[in-house]
Amino acid sequence: MQLLKLGGSVVTLKDTPETANMEAINSLAKMLGRVWKSGIHDIVLVHGAGSFGHSLVIEHKINEGVRTCEQKLASAKTHAACVDLTSLIVDALLAEGVPAISLPPALLISQTNKRICKFDEKKVLDYLASGYMPILRGDMVPDTELGNSVCSGDQIIARLGKKAERIVIGTNVDGVMVDGKVAPLITSQNFAKIEAHLRPSNSPDVTGGMAGKVKELLAGKVSAYVANAHHVERIEALLMGKKALCTQIEF
Repeated sequence: MQLLKLGGSVVTLKDTPETANMEAINSLAKMLGRVWKSGIHDIVLVHGAGSFGHSLVIEHKINEGVRTCEQKLASAKTHAACVDLTSLIVDALLAEGVPAISLPPALLISQTNKRICKFDEKKVLDYLASGYMPILRGDMVPDTELGNSVCSGDQIIARLGKKAERIVIGTNVDGVMVDGKVAPLITSQNFAKIEAHLRPSNSPDVTGGMAGKVKELLAGKVSAYVANAHHVERIEALLMGKKALCTQIEF
């Protein structure tokens, strides 16, 4: 199994609420269509919520819990927006001949204080084994302590990654950038030094930005490649086991 994570910074315009980056989505769908037609059918795709999720979570202050009727309505609106984004991605993949199927995280995942405590991974693996490309996303999911909480795509990747042969993280930059250059390799030994250089962006992000992505991968002891998804040929090369400009993350 290969996991492909497409960040919200790639598939949405993060500074414009609920706006998809259709140019990027269509370009990536064409690339995945080529990969699929070449015979590579072992990909699970997870995408971030970007401007379809982060801005609503911040606006309605539901990152720390969903308990009141107003918060529940806000949580439902956030979920609906995330569904809309997934539909755009699935439609683009179907148009390229990829049998993509959306699996709602809220029906597969439960959390405790914003951390995954239950995950029905078997459904994902069963769909993959049946010849589909499962599509998951960052979304609102049940939380035993907070009512509902944000489950990031990065957490999903870290959990599923324990069974993966390869993880490719598609972002809007060439890799993990340190002083304007791509860090070729990040490990648990050098991450603290690198983290000091990872500045948060101005766009709303309730999942920790690039530092959060790397932390999830290191905590899950998962190997991964971080590359620029706007250069689809790099993502394509990595999915096919070839080299490309990227940051490699190794525990």
